[in-house]
Amino acid sequence: MRTLLLLSTILIVSSCSTEEKKATEPVIMSSNNAEPGEWSTSFPSKRTDNAHSGRTVAVIDSATIYSLGYSKSLEDISKTKIDSVVFSYWIFLKDKKATAKTVISIDKPDNTKNLFWAGNPADEKVNEYNKWVHISESFKIPAGLDPKSIMKLYVWNTSKEEILLDDFKVEFY
Repeated sequence: MRTLLLLSTILIVSSCSTEEKKATEPVIMSSNNAEPGEWSTSFPSKRTDNAHSGRTVAVIDSATIYSLGYSKSLEDISKTKIDSVVFSYWIFLKDKKATAKTVISIDKPDNTKNLFWAGNPADEKVNEYNKWVHISESFKIPAGLDPKSIMKLYVWNTSKEEILLDDFKVEFY
């Protein structure tokens, strides 16, 4: 009984720790598994047994070169300052002709001017074709931006070949 009381006391004391959140934990996280109604009400998708998870995948091809994306003002993302974002997803390329970039774009609140843009080649991280591959990109958010600025994260098909995408995830730090 004394051992049980001691264990209970240790658990209570350890759960009351005032230790701050570790730097590796995201401040905010959002995800979408390419199912309708989560990040966007309308995006090119198809039902397939080949999905990474679920039954639906996002599709980018010659007709639709931009994927399902995450788009919010900086102030709507977090009331506290965020320094970086990690955008990850699963990609399925049929062959090396398919190329894409993982993109972050930050625009003025009225969308009249781009303030920051970066795109990293996703296909360079794919070593096997006809297989789902996890892509994860980190982007530093420039300092001094208007909190009303709009951040967009998406995948851009630079080849026009069909590319399947699934299980998007965004983490802010």
